[in-house]
Amino acid sequence: MSMRLSVGGRLALVSLGVVILVAGVLAALLSVQLSDSGQREAEKVTRSVAETIAHEPDVAQLAAVGDSDTLQPMVEQILAEADVSFVTIMTPDGIRLTHRNRSEIGDPYLGSRDEALAGRTFTEVYEGTLGPSVRTIAPIRQDGSEEGPIVALVSVGVTLGAVQQDIAARAPLIVLASAAIVGMGVLGALYVRRSARRVTGSYTPTELSRLVESYETVLHSLREGLVVTDRSGRIVLYNDEAADLLGLPPATSGQVSLDPRAVDMDAGLAEAIATGRRMVEETVVTGDRVLLVNQEEARDLNGRRAPQRGRVMTLRDRSELQALLGELEGVRTLSDTLRSQTHEHGNRLHALLALLELGRTDEARRLIVASTGERQELADRLVSDDDATVVALLLGKLDDAAERGVRLDIDVAEPTPALRLAAAEAVTVVGNLVDNALDAAAAGAEPRWVRATLRDGGDDVVIEIADSGPGFDPTLVDPFAFGASTKTAHAPGGRGVGLTLVRDIVATRGGTLQVTDAPTTVRVFLPAVAPAVGP
Repeated sequence: MSMRLSVGGRLALVSLGVVILVAGVLAALLSVQLSDSGQREAEKVTRSVAETIAHEPDVAQLAAVGDSDTLQPMVEQILAEADVSFVTIMTPDGIRLTHRNRSEIGDPYLGSRDEALAGRTFTEVYEGTLGPSVRTIAPIRQDGSEEGPIVALVSVGVTLGAVQQDIAARAPLIVLASAAIVGMGVLGALYVRRSARRVTGSYTPTELSRLVESYETVLHSLREGLVVTDRSGRIVLYNDEAADLLGLPPATSGQVSLDPRAVDMDAGLAEAIATGRRMVEETVVTGDRVLLVNQEEARDLNGRRAPQRGRVMTLRDRSELQALLGELEGVRTLSDTLRSQTHEHGNRLHALLALLELGRTDEARRLIVASTGERQELADRLVSDDDATVVALLLGKLDDAAERGVRLDIDVAEPTPALRLAAAEAVTVVGNLVDNALDAAAAGAEPRWVRATLRDGGDDVVIEIADSGPGFDPTLVDPFAFGASTKTAHAPGGRGVGLTLVRDIVATRGGTLQVTDAPTTVRVFLPAVAPAVGP
């Protein structure tokens, strides 16, 4: 069973291994350096002692006559005072006159003598009776002079064992230095492990690799826009859908750094990204798209809020949904209108039939005139206008208002102003505003009324819906926000959708909304359609 090590653990082990390796190499280099310096020091010492002895006149005279008895005590005194292992004085033929071991006196010298016999002082490493040693051989000339004939040779040496002992005396320092380096390496490894765990948690390299692969796959496969910003409000990561929705450069692997204010996107959305403002299900219209936006603080691996890591924004494209909701709302409005008209026309036909059966034709004629006179002008508009969608809708709402006990006054300028709306959008905007006004008026006190006005406002076409109701709930921050409603939970037609559709359609078409009180009035300002220019 293999040991499970996290990324931090592996980094710590690698760091510690590198430190131990460095400490070992350093200790080895120090040992070699000390050994080399010890040998060089031995060469200097032996050369100095050998040359000093070679230039002593007394030593030269005694060596010339081969007086070992006198020379040996002198050599033993030198050994006691100088830091050398042996001093051997020999005849030019190599017969020892002195030696560390008196029993070796008179035996042949073991080592090279040719260069010394040639008059040169030299140093070598040679294994003699005392073992391997660094030795210097110098010629002794008559009377210790520089130019006289060679009367003897002197060899001064330091055994390698003595050199190693000197190095061993310094070994604790090397060990201590290596231990200190390893100790610092352990502390460094612990710091590396702790730092790595803050970023990678307890994931192993394999798990982290799979996590990154999954992250890349999910990031670029999401059909929801994702934008990540740093603490300064710069965009550091986004996916393909966000690039498409916001007009950003194509998404790539790795992090980027973009100033949202420098990107060609909606100014309000760019400001929200830059400031990190919290957004919950906010609708933003950018170009021909309607986006549902959320933005929250980033979270760490434990799910805790981590504002220092920046913000995360998600974007959902509601354009298609918005169009479908608008069409659905338009169909619902038309169906409600048709239902009201069917009911009202049924009542009137029954009344007419009863009056005719009773022979009361004059009263039947007056009922017909009363039923058609009040809307004859609007009915004529249906025939004369090319686009009479709003007029038809308002005409149908008369019966709905009457059924609910509300007087609906309609004021449409002539000719009917052209709206910068598709037929379905016009039905959604006007139908929702009139329906909400009728609901409010029906729930209020007498007299109950709604006034619908469609007029030309110069550069704008103005749709104005006023009612006698109690007005919007003052607790609602934005009555046009998604989900905001003053209806009961069981009110027909859903809650908090219609006015949001109105706002989004108006914003998409470049219009604005205005709400006033006393009486409650909603005004829609839409850019006027430029008049057609004839040939």
